[in-house]
Amino acid sequence: MAGEYDLIGKHPEADQTVRSATKYETTMEEMRSLVSPELELIESRIVAPLKEDKKDKSLNDEKNLFKTFKLEQDFEQATNEYDYINNALKVDFPRFMQLSTQFIDPLFDSFFYMTLNIYYLILEKMNSFADDAKYDITNTPGAQIQQDYETKRTDAWEVIENLGIIKRIVSVSKLVQASRQNSSGSGGGSLASRTPSTGSGSRVPPPAAPPSFKKAPPPPPGASSSSAPPPPYSPASSAASSLAATKRAPPPPPPLKPKPKPVPQIQYVIALYDFAAQADGDLSFNTGDRIEIVERTTNTEDWWTGRLHGEQGVFPGNYVQDA
Repeated sequence: MAGEYDLIGKHPEADQTVRSATKYETTMEEMRSLVSPELELIESRIVAPLKEDKKDKSLNDEKNLFKTFKLEQDFEQATNEYDYINNALKVDFPRFMQLSTQFIDPLFDSFFYMTLNIYYLILEKMNSFADDAKYDITNTPGAQIQQDYETKRTDAWEVIENLGIIKRIVSVSKLVQASRQNSSGSGGGSLASRTPSTGSGSRVPPPAAPPSFKKAPPPPPGASSSSAPPPPYSPASSAASSLAATKRAPPPPPPLKPKPKPVPQIQYVIALYDFAAQADGDLSFNTGDRIEIVERTTNTEDWWTGRLHGEQGVFPGNYVQDA
């Protein structure tokens, strides 16, 4: 029996083949164990969906699949663009900032020296003009200097006085007082507006406040006549006339007692800006001062009257706010 199964003895020329059969079988088993999971993955991911798509997929499913594919493509493209720009910013932006700084600094230096050169040229020309046109006062008495000035001035002073931009500002407080004194009359002009200046210059000052005309107070209740008007004339009988003669007029009602006037509440405002008096009657103050209000209007563009440190005067209403 052993001789019958001795393949190598019977077929000595197939010695290499017989000996390699066992090794081949082992290699095939190993290859099957490695390839089987990949084949199963292809079956589940590719072959099975294709079979299902052929059976149940509709037109809407095809559209959704196309949209999904398109979205995946757009997302991939956007991701690539973002990575490119992000990397470019990381690499190129610091370099750009460094180059821009190196460019801007010389530019500002050049601008500074060009501006400085302009001022030097202006200063040189003005000094040259002043040296050539200056008035020689060496060994000249003061009376002679004044006489020469008056002679060379000619009518320039009158021309300057007639210019509207240098006219003297009239005090607003004086105009307000004059308008109040004339308030009993029928007419009244508006106050002259003026423009106060401040250090900050952030607000346009208000025009002058118009005069406040007050109505004349009504006569007191006791000023009216206490006698009743006489009855109208009517011809009647002698008895009726004698009865009317004996009837007396009713006494007048007693005068009403005046109501007590409420005590006015003191109001204060806080200065928002510095204000320097420009004429008599103006009230100067600094930022943050607490000013007592004497008289004000509802419009902040008017001139208000206030009191500070014992001094009373007018000031622009838009320079303060309520405390």
